[in-house]
Amino acid sequence: MNLQLFIVIILLSYNSCLKQKNLNKQEINNKTSSVNKTVTVIPKKVNVTEKKQEKIKIPAIKKIKPPPKMISLDLVQEWAQKISEKLLEQEESVVHRKALLQKFSDISIKERNGSTIVRKMAKDLEELLVRRMQAAENIMRRAEELANLDNEPPDDYTFDYSVDLNVLKKMEVPEDELIKPYDCRSLNKVNLGRSTHFDAEISMDTSSVYVSPEVFDCNPDVINHLHWSEGLLSTFKENYAQDSTTEFQYFCSAKGFLRHYPAALWDSMYKLKLDADSVYDCRLRPWYVSAGGAPRDVLVLLDATGSMSNSTNQVIAKHFLLALLNALTDDDHVNVLRFNINVESLIRCFNDKFVPANHVNTAAIATKMDQYALLNKTDMKMVFRYAVQMLQSQRSMKDRPASCQQVIVLVTDSVESNYTELLKDLDPLGRIRLFTIWLHDPFGLRDNTREYGDIISCDRDGYFAELSTDADVTEQVMRILRILERPLVAQREHRLRVFSDVYAHVEDPRRAEYYWSQKENAEQAYRYSELRRDKKNLLSNHRLNQDYMHQESLEKYGYYYEGEDINYRLQITVSVPVFDHITVENITKILDEEWQRNSTRTYPVNRLLGVAGVDIPVDHLKMILPYHQAGAGGSLFLIDHRGNIVLHDNLKPTFDGDILKPGYRTIDFSDIEQAGISHLPRFYPPDWKEFRKSLVIEQPQGTKNILSKNIFEGGMRAIVEEREYHWRRVLNHYTAVVVIPKYNRRRAVPNGSFTQELAKECLKTLSRSEFSIHPDWLYCRHVEPYFDSRNAEVLHFIRRRSDEPNFAMKKLKHLFSPIPPSLLEKTYQCDEELMAHMCKEAIATSQWAEDQKDPEQDSSVQLGSVTAFFASESGLSRWQQYHAASRHADPPSGAEWARGPDEPWYVRAAAAAGTLLLHAPVTPHRRLRNADAIVTPVGARGEWLTAARTLGHPEKGIVGVAGYHFYPQHLEDFLDLITNFPCNEEEADCETKCDGTTWSCVLVDEGGWIVAGDSEYMRTSNEDPVRRHLAAVHPAAMVALLDAKVFRLNWIHDYQGVCFDYKDSTDTASALMVPSLLKYLWRSVILLLTISQEIATILTLLSTSNGVWGDTEAEKEKRRNRLKRDYEREKYDRLFDTKVLVNRTSFAACDRSRPMYELQRTAQALSALKRVPTACGWPLAAAVVPDTNLVLLAVYNACPHTGKPVPDPLNNEPVDMIQVTKLMKKEIDWNKLDSASRLACWRNLEPLPGRPPHTPCYPHNYTQEEGYRQCGPWFPDPEPEIASHTALTKFMPQVVPVLILLYLNNLNIQLY
Repeated sequence: MNLQLFIVIILLSYNSCLKQKNLNKQEINNKTSSVNKTVTVIPKKVNVTEKKQEKIKIPAIKKIKPPPKMISLDLVQEWAQKISEKLLEQEESVVHRKALLQKFSDISIKERNGSTIVRKMAKDLEELLVRRMQAAENIMRRAEELANLDNEPPDDYTFDYSVDLNVLKKMEVPEDELIKPYDCRSLNKVNLGRSTHFDAEISMDTSSVYVSPEVFDCNPDVINHLHWSEGLLSTFKENYAQDSTTEFQYFCSAKGFLRHYPAALWDSMYKLKLDADSVYDCRLRPWYVSAGGAPRDVLVLLDATGSMSNSTNQVIAKHFLLALLNALTDDDHVNVLRFNINVESLIRCFNDKFVPANHVNTAAIATKMDQYALLNKTDMKMVFRYAVQMLQSQRSMKDRPASCQQVIVLVTDSVESNYTELLKDLDPLGRIRLFTIWLHDPFGLRDNTREYGDIISCDRDGYFAELSTDADVTEQVMRILRILERPLVAQREHRLRVFSDVYAHVEDPRRAEYYWSQKENAEQAYRYSELRRDKKNLLSNHRLNQDYMHQESLEKYGYYYEGEDINYRLQITVSVPVFDHITVENITKILDEEWQRNSTRTYPVNRLLGVAGVDIPVDHLKMILPYHQAGAGGSLFLIDHRGNIVLHDNLKPTFDGDILKPGYRTIDFSDIEQAGISHLPRFYPPDWKEFRKSLVIEQPQGTKNILSKNIFEGGMRAIVEEREYHWRRVLNHYTAVVVIPKYNRRRAVPNGSFTQELAKECLKTLSRSEFSIHPDWLYCRHVEPYFDSRNAEVLHFIRRRSDEPNFAMKKLKHLFSPIPPSLLEKTYQCDEELMAHMCKEAIATSQWAEDQKDPEQDSSVQLGSVTAFFASESGLSRWQQYHAASRHADPPSGAEWARGPDEPWYVRAAAAAGTLLLHAPVTPHRRLRNADAIVTPVGARGEWLTAARTLGHPEKGIVGVAGYHFYPQHLEDFLDLITNFPCNEEEADCETKCDGTTWSCVLVDEGGWIVAGDSEYMRTSNEDPVRRHLAAVHPAAMVALLDAKVFRLNWIHDYQGVCFDYKDSTDTASALMVPSLLKYLWRSVILLLTISQEIATILTLLSTSNGVWGDTEAEKEKRRNRLKRDYEREKYDRLFDTKVLVNRTSFAACDRSRPMYELQRTAQALSALKRVPTACGWPLAAAVVPDTNLVLLAVYNACPHTGKPVPDPLNNEPVDMIQVTKLMKKEIDWNKLDSASRLACWRNLEPLPGRPPHTPCYPHNYTQEEGYRQCGPWFPDPEPEIASHTALTKFMPQVVPVLILLYLNNLNIQLY
């Protein structure tokens, strides 16, 4: 029974297994047929006769994934419509455009005439420059009068020294009684006050003096000039009394001091507060050197033979050349040739040509001073032939201004022959001067260098100098400059009126380099402190990689901060040379002989007493320019005769917040104003080069329509548009330029002038509501600001106009009085047209601005709290704040956006008139050098979105722009609400949505910047950008849009960039390692000695019979201190790690490029946006948001981008010079050049010529300097005895007969 039961159970189990197996097969077949009914699986035929024993294998059926669900294009268009309705509904409820526009019913339409605007701009600039020129000439005339008086200073004369002006000093008595006390500086304290106008601590009652570091101010000759220059105070005050907008006035003496008015504390004029030696010398500033006559061709011949090695000659030569290069102006041209058996430039690409002596070129030359080999001998005849031919070929060049003088500076340790005849044959007209600088050891061997060098230099109207130390390199450079001044001073009739390049007041680029090294020192100190606090965290791989990428991103991606945290007070200077009245001078020297007799020569004198100058800050220039007439998208700027920018809104002179960029003075017109078509960096389109040539060189005035980029928002955005350029020369030196976009040719101007009645009505409305005005425009303002805010100041002048029937629009004459002026007596100036324009718009918007809603809650706002605004062309802004019940943030004040027509949303709205433009602020990466430094937050203006639309009629003109600011999270919430709706995907009617995983919905603007939808991006610090670009977040979608020509790729070239080179750390590391090894060995020796001493002590104690019970308290304390000290040393040694060391860098100017994307609204582009999405073919569904500048994109995330990286506009990468030159078929071996040389060669590939300076040229005339050519050895002066003997010879005819008679008479007496 058990067996039968067991068999029955087995059979039943087998039967159930067969049934289950058949059911599983049936389910598989059903599923396969339901997935793809058209596919039939045909098994392979099996040959049973051949493979009888082989089992039949059923092929595995692959599971086919269902196709991805594509999002509906109609659904995306529906979402876009909802977004448009929400934005327009919000505009309608808070802006009230119709009510605003009705108040401007009395507007008049005027054609925006660029020629008229530039004419007014040039006229205002010329009037200002002429006034400053006259002030400088007054100083010049008075200085020459005072110098002619020859009044001796009193014995107790002292002067006010600018460095410690505000301190009561104490007389320093020297320890040695034989030393005269240093008492030429005044001990008195001068009362100073802070001045906004002068941007320093000043005293208007007196002048003060700054003496150059290399000048001994108690020298009697210097004291004499200091004394008579005090008489300039009356002229200084008279100039200021006539025009209180006058800035610093000064006289820079050739003796090496600067007397300036008003008296000012020297340190208060510096923006960088550094504990460093001053390097300021007024004689080396561009306004001084240019006043001595320019341009010049300077060719330096640098000895690179073997005799220069193994001495200090190379170091001294470097210091001399650095001082010489620093003294040249941008109008000069220079090259430095090293010579031995060959003659070649220090920089390969500079061979056989001269380059402008600007910062980029001179910095490149300076870096090569230590990088040339010293070997072999040379043939000086060959060297001189090469040099003279190079200078002569320079004269015949057509694409550059002719030079006034040409100079050879020979820097050598030996002159072996007299090359006078050779130089006469090479340069028979004597047009080339020769200066010989003899480098030698004062205790070394002597040859004939002094004799030969003196003869050839004298014959070539130069001079010979011995340079054995680097202490007097500045004085030798000044001697060269004094000789180059001769032709100018010799003519004695005409004076140069020099307008300088733009520069930063008293700052020097060398201070910026020192400050950068201090920042890196601070970073090193911070890392050491972090090391002691948490070594594990600091040296973790994550932290090390983070620190490395922070520094690497500055160079590789240009993430450095370019904000201007301090105002460097860029300025220009009007200067006039002051001539010395002395024309002849006796020079006496002591001969190098046993008797040390005197030798005297009489030379002609043609030299400068100094240079008089008056400053004009760029900020003061901006106040008088008619910016409000240019309108939205328009701009005004100023360039000099070389095409370099003097004044421009896109000028970025600083980086890292407070460091001046190298080369900030040499930014060309084409570096900022860029051609509209895409082109390689530095290779400008032909029509753009022709345009620049016309503007800078050929046409004093003109007009040109050309396609260009309107770059704004810190270089992050640009509009490619056709723009009108109008220009006009100013005193034949500067060129004023006005740019007007073609879409903004008409302007709506309210009728009326700034009358008393208008002022009364304007005062009422502005006193009752909030407003703001453009912070940089004039309106009405005091010369020395009195009020804390611009609003209070403007209200004060409106009140004065309403009270005073005869209110004057300008009061610039200053009255010197011991009683401070009252508020009504202070000097001021007004722009009457701008004030009238602003007041009319204030009255028109009064009702709108005063119609405030409940500040607690308003149901009309649906995008959170908003700030509705109106901004006009006059710079007036009015606003209303609406508070929502549910809000992410409270509405900010409209004063955050006070710049009116200069705001990015205003410019973009004007370019798209009639469209509701949604502006999303774009900020770049803003990383500082130091990890512990904190960057300034961007604030509301850098975070809040702005919906703006022009107010007015396209055919009548634009009155202004109205709209609202709202917090970006509200748009994010609304986008997520309509695109990521709750739905059960298993239901048949559930449509595909943007869940953030398979599909992502983003709103982008016409530049491709993501306005909303980038929910994964979180800002972790103020250094991070506010938003990202579509190219970075969804590169596959951007590639598809580029291929379909929906977007077009263009480039914004940043020619004001900065690059960072790592310094060679090999030597530094070895220098740090060797002391560490020595310390280790020394401590080991000390440890052995200590152990030996301890053992000896123990043995001594054990060997004595007297027991030692313990140490004294003093010994115990001594031991504890020693153990503590040893522990701290050991702890420091344990902490030290090479990974904590900072990678030292240096910065230099360089070129960078940033991509920009332009949305195309062509028929082809709009048609492409209507494509139905397909997986990885067209991985997106798009729809234009009606009546806005936005595009809604639903992006399919399952297709990652695998091609070339898509350029990210947040990356400002260095230009690949090698690749660009290959494309342009330029052959340069970049691998043999260092970074500075690469940049110099790169920027000289496409030279940008300029025109000559407006000042007349006084060339070197060989025949007129014959009196200086008293060449050869100095002979001793005649002795006094010889002179009396010569006088006696005149009476010899009478004396001789008498002597003969006396002799005969004496002879007769002896005979007898």
